[in-house]
Amino acid sequence: MKAIRLQFRGGPEALVFEGVPLPHLGEGELLVHVHAAAVTPTELEWAPTWTTRAGGPRPFPIILGHEFSGEVRAVGPGVSDLAEGSAIFGMNDWFRERGTGRILRGACCARRRQAALA
Repeated sequence: MKAIRLQFRGGPEALVFEGVPLPHLGEGELLVHVHAAAVTPTELEWAPTWTTRAGGPRPFPIILGHEFSGEVRAVGPGVSDLAEGSAIFGMNDWFRERGTGRILRGACCARRRQAALA
């Protein structure tokens, strides 16, 4: 898969569009093919961008944009309310290690877009 990753603290020169390995899905996780994601200016100022939940430095490269919309590509164990192909939007837990892609973890605020499309 492809992702835009922040390689170091900086401006646009720090962003690189590159191939990354698909992440392994754990309990309650989804792999989402992102159609749109938001990166806000404050995202570059708050602690979760640069530190882990334990307070240590987050290793580079970093995938920005925790607000997203897209389509479910795969479901992990324990996911029963969404299926591959479901339209979805939401936010991932920014403090979680995001691995190499957009993984929706556990009980996040994602909702299917079915109501909006009906």
